[in-house]
Amino acid sequence: MIIDKIKNYGLYSGLRADFKEAFEFIKENKFEKTHGRYDFKNGIYYMVQNYETLSESETFIEAHRQYIDLQYVVSGKERHIVANITDLTLLEDYNEEEDISKYEGQGSNLILNEGSFVIYFPEDGHMPRLKTCDNPKKMTKIVFKIPVSV
Repeated sequence: MIIDKIKNYGLYSGLRADFKEAFEFIKENKFEKTHGRYDFKNGIYYMVQNYETLSESETFIEAHRQYIDLQYVVSGKERHIVANITDLTLLEDYNEEEDISKYEGQGSNLILNEGSFVIYFPEDGHMPRLKTCDNPKKMTKIVFKIPVSV
């Protein structure tokens, strides 16, 4: 897992060429603004998500095998719970069609503010979209789905 501000994206661009392309796309503000799924390139796609933050009881910890998540907060503030999947209990077997496993357990809290990003690899269990206070807040986030093997 990697968490940082978009202004520091150059530190991570060398990890994978597709990270660099996604970061530059975000930095240049070329992404669509309307909620939905959009093809990018080389099997990569991104989703524009507009929603209100949730309580923990309304969601679950997830992990993916086929895709790496690069999540960028366009506007708003949300909390994520994160943990290595080896420290979690599997709730539902892996669903290959949806590329998701569901888990439960304890994790650490992350706060993502506007301009922050996080990269989740297959071993990174994550529960995004969580409220940071009692009231839900409006969010806009871009989630790139980058194939683990290209």
